[in-house]
Amino acid sequence: MRRCMAVAALLAGICFATSANAVTVSVAAAGADTNVGFNFDSQPLGPVAPVFSIGDWTFTAGAGALIDIGSSSTGAQPFQTTGSYLSVTGSGSENVSFSARNSVSFFWGSLDTYNTISFSDGTSFTGTDIAADTGLLATGCQNLTDCNRYFTFTGANLTGFTLSSSSNSFEITNISAVPEPGTWTMMILGFFGVGFMAYRRTGRSAFRLA
Repeated sequence: MRRCMAVAALLAGICFATSANAVTVSVAAAGADTNVGFNFDSQPLGPVAPVFSIGDWTFTAGAGALIDIGSSSTGAQPFQTTGSYLSVTGSGSENVSFSARNSVSFFWGSLDTYNTISFSDGTSFTGTDIAADTGLLATGCQNLTDCNRYFTFTGANLTGFTLSSSSNSFEITNISAVPEPGTWTMMILGFFGVGFMAYRRTGRSAFRLA
């Protein structure tokens, strides 16, 4: 009896741990966040480099991934966004890695049933899963918000994901990459500069004679 209880407790612990670590998905309102984060304008159009970085996200090419802009024979501009986007074509994949965090976000264009995103914790979603979870469409529609939205994926200590697609295409843009340390340094220095100038102006006005 005790052995059965121990086994049951162990199984319950495994189920709890699995559900606790699973990634969850949320979606922004229609038309929201079409110009946030980073697009792929920093990369040349065409097949992606074997390895490249945007902010603190590192992209490692599998196969069949390219940087595109506008709609083409293999991809479509995520609806209402501008600039270059990443397109993973049929039978292609792209690996993305970053420092551990609890959420990642990006704009997913023309959601399709054959798109798949697989996270570092083992959780994966197909376009069909996303549609079932969010009420959106996974029909690849290119000019409707029902297939083009900004998604946030939340989980424990995520360190990366893989995009893959069995047909054309899996398109993303507006990624939530964190600026590189050098960029943060420049931003902080800029804030200090603005604060110092404001302080000097305040100091001058305080001692101004009538």
